[in-house]
Amino acid sequence: MFVCAGLLGFAQTNVHKLPLDSGKTVKGSTFCYMLPTTTLKVTVNVTKVREIKGYYADYAENLLGLKNVISENRTFYKIKDINIEPVVTPDATESYLVQLSSKQVKDNYLTKLSAKPFDPNFKNEAHSYTTYTSPIPSFFKNYSDPTYTEMEDAFVETKIIDGVVTQVPSNRTKLVSKSNTQKAQEAADAIGKSRKDQYNLVAGEQETAYSAEALDKMLAELKQWEENYLNLFTGLILEDEISYVLYVDQIDPFDNLPIFSFDQDKGLDINEDYSFSEKTSNSYTLCFDPVYKTNDVDTAISNATMGNKNAKHNGYFYRKPMPVKITMRHNNNDVYNFGIFNMYQYGRIQSLAPNQDNLNVTDFGFVY
Repeated sequence: MFVCAGLLGFAQTNVHKLPLDSGKTVKGSTFCYMLPTTTLKVTVNVTKVREIKGYYADYAENLLGLKNVISENRTFYKIKDINIEPVVTPDATESYLVQLSSKQVKDNYLTKLSAKPFDPNFKNEAHSYTTYTSPIPSFFKNYSDPTYTEMEDAFVETKIIDGVVTQVPSNRTKLVSKSNTQKAQEAADAIGKSRKDQYNLVAGEQETAYSAEALDKMLAELKQWEENYLNLFTGLILEDEISYVLYVDQIDPFDNLPIFSFDQDKGLDINEDYSFSEKTSNSYTLCFDPVYKTNDVDTAISNATMGNKNAKHNGYFYRKPMPVKITMRHNNNDVYNFGIFNMYQYGRIQSLAPNQDNLNVTDFGFVY
């Protein structure tokens, strides 16, 4: 009887929560596995808006009647959209040591598990971002109005012709400096001329019968010239796209998590340890609301629910994901509703029955 009991003890697969208690040793063939957890890949798309004052903004109202123009250069940021994608990753806080049974050793169980290895040095991708910068239009960037212009100067020249003193009308060309008002007026005239030419093309006042393709091309060119000169008065609004990717894995069930702060003048600020204060007006917080609010869910992360601590042998530990509604809050208001996602953190950790020698642990855990 005693011999049979010893053999049964040796034949039983035993699973130990890591780290092991001080002084506890495990003999025989072993391997380790981690339970899965849900990491959130958060993509935040930010628009960087650059407002550039036009060269002739001060003359826009007098010459063109435009009031809504950019009066000074400035840069500000705004959030375009936020997306969430759940990614299943190993949970280093839920790691277990498995003591193989004699049957598993005989069946080369470890060799079978090696078909799906896992690197214990796995790390989530670092936070990253990509940027697309809108170029300044060439016409605006390289615009240059000549400072000087030619002017005909008329005067009377005194000459002696056939011994007679005679005053003869004459003229000469000289260069004079143009004022900003004159430059602005010339730009405004160019706008008026472009609009007039567009009207003439549409009205069919030209002698040549252009094809529809040629007419469209000429109209597009004239509209572009109009816009080029109009920008000299109204200014430019350029939008640069910045896409941030955050991997959020420090998720404690039933706890809100501030993940970044956003300032209109400074843009996005990411804190690696998510230590933003929820009271900060610039903080954006992820909020988690379990769909099933039962007593079992409320104790999901309690180690007291894991198997029977008084039992000599435990089966494999596992957990299933639970549906959780995820929203983002700013200044106590929900600004994004991402929907419902299955999250392992909210699942109750349970122990399977013993003697599961043929069970493939990779179906519910990460082996390393």
